[in-house]
Amino acid sequence: MQISKNLPLRLGVGIILLNHENKVFVGRRIDNPKNSWQMPQGGVDQNENFLQAAKRELEEETGIKSVELVKELSGWLGYDLPKNLLGKVL
Repeated sequence: MQISKNLPLRLGVGIILLNHENKVFVGRRIDNPKNSWQMPQGGVDQNENFLQAAKRELEEETGIKSVELVKELSGWLGYDLPKNLLGKVL
């Protein structure tokens, strides 16, 4: 049985991680049976700014602790979630 509840929208951050050769890190998702890949990302916790959240998510998802900020976007990016993912937790 799947139990779901409606959730509020949550602010999120995403990270583009480059190495010294300007190669981009993209990780394979292990929680999806399809061949899905994504860059590190996640939600912003209470009392956390965007950069703190990005560094925390990067460490949680990759183990990487030491990074140098090259650029931070000044605006917002938005996207639409598929209806089967919008506002639900299973």
